[in-house]
Amino acid sequence: MLLLVVRRLALGLTLLVAACGSPEPDIASDPFDAIAQLRGRVCDQDMVGSAVVIDRHYLVTVAHNVAGSEGGLTVTFEDGSEHAATLVGIDFDRDLALLRAPSVDRPILTVARAVAGEDGRLIRLRADQERAEVPFADADLIVAVGRNIYDEETSVRRDNVRARAHAGAGYSGGPLLNHQDEMIGVVYAAARLDEMTYATASQEIDIFLESIDSTTESPSGRCPG
Repeated sequence: MLLLVVRRLALGLTLLVAACGSPEPDIASDPFDAIAQLRGRVCDQDMVGSAVVIDRHYLVTVAHNVAGSEGGLTVTFEDGSEHAATLVGIDFDRDLALLRAPSVDRPILTVARAVAGEDGRLIRLRADQERAEVPFADADLIVAVGRNIYDEETSVRRDNVRARAHAGAGYSGGPLLNHQDEMIGVVYAAARLDEMTYATASQEIDIFLESIDSTTESPSGRCPG
């Protein structure tokens, strides 16, 4: 019988994993090593987004990427390797989801708290695994209240990072990195008019992970919209 333990990830993130005596994952020297393109059939449409490796076999993304998914999720890395992934946790209020991909064993990103006024970049992989990035400046720490991914009222108060950057399609679920390439948030939205990008702050991942059982498959919920 496997012993379940809580693994403390970089700077306090927690994840329930099976203790098998395996060593801790390496920290990525190149953040693109920990970034995947996420694909799947979601709400009768082909979904393309991003996901981030946060532990051996586990990736975090945004809930609206996978809500209403019909299975068949895959994550593809820069080297072209493609892996099947299963949804094991989802939070519609915080817009976060956890994927388990048993064949993924890659370095992870260091996680940090955002600092007001700092700069950095957003990164993702294009369809052909080509690197893409957008710089951001003047990070702002804000609190989002009131609505979940279904535009329903919720009492959850969510720490967010707002940064001046124009993020196009495909960045949702990817990391907001500070100038030291530490992940300070998970990108979930961009406003075209004022060129602002919004990310769920890294400390919210901790709250999310503590609320789920990462060893069992999770229902994906209904389609947004």
